[in-house]
Amino acid sequence: MRARGDAELEALWHEWHRHVLAYALRRADPATAEDVVAETFAIAWRRLAEIPERPLPWLLGVARRVLANHRRGERRRRALVDRLPVPAASEDAPEGHVLSALASLRERDREALLLHAWEGLDHSEAGTVMGCSAATFAVRLHRARRRFERELARIDTAAEVAR
Repeated sequence: MRARGDAELEALWHEWHRHVLAYALRRADPATAEDVVAETFAIAWRRLAEIPERPLPWLLGVARRVLANHRRGERRRRALVDRLPVPAASEDAPEGHVLSALASLRERDREALLLHAWEGLDHSEAGTVMGCSAATFAVRLHRARRRFERELARIDTAAEVAR
């Protein structure tokens, strides 16, 4: 049996999703726009009791914030390569080398690098995320940087040999 909230959300979706999608399409590519609509209505489902009698402005406000969050995430992803500690000998390494080196790391090492470089967390904050002290995180980050540098150097050397 479907809950009353499900029926309300379905009615909301049928009446307004085209408007929210049009709004998102004017501001983003089609794939992103679809994601924005999905996230907007997921938020609407969680906050069904807060939706005003005239829902479109509320829905568009949610979509606007979802788009803003998406853009911030995209900027962080693009800036990630620039913010990772790259050894001086490999500064001219293609972006793909950096991403390959990052992908080859163990999950814990990759997470330490990303929490610090991408999320901008200090040692204490990142330690909280990883369930350790700031001092332990600092050691993990140091070791992860060394492993990253070694892996990037290995990839760069392999690319030089292949040329």
